[in-house]
Amino acid sequence: PVRAPVDLHALTAEVAQAQGAAHRLQLPAQPALIPGDAERLRLAISNLVANALAHAPAGSPLEVSVQQSADALEWSLRDHGPGVPDYALPRLGERFFSTGEGRGSGLGLAIVRQVAWLHGGTVRFESAQPGLRVVLALPPRA
Repeated sequence: PVRAPVDLHALTAEVAQAQGAAHRLQLPAQPALIPGDAERLRLAISNLVANALAHAPAGSPLEVSVQQSADALEWSLRDHGPGVPDYALPRLGERFFSTGEGRGSGLGLAIVRQVAWLHGGTVRFESAQPGLRVVLALPPRA
């Protein structure tokens, strides 16, 4: 991928605005800069925001946070929806996997996993009680 500085918070705000959810987004004030391919990261974040919007109650917040370490920048998005059963957490992001609720093709989170991998990172899914937290762990430098 083409690598240039990307602010994940600004990208998230743009995606949320495009999806009509900017008013629900709770973003930290500081930037979350990583070297990356902006278009691929936009696709991943777009899939994550769309997924959160599809599963969270109308009007509930979408919370973004970031933690920085020497090894990774961990950007996360939490919704306040019903979450997913514990057995399904390790399978989220597998192509065509669905929790059986009749929503989605099972490709959106697989795309997120692929974008993370292309950036040398990972994606993980955590129960947030209520809701789901998705964490993108990406290297802080190229």
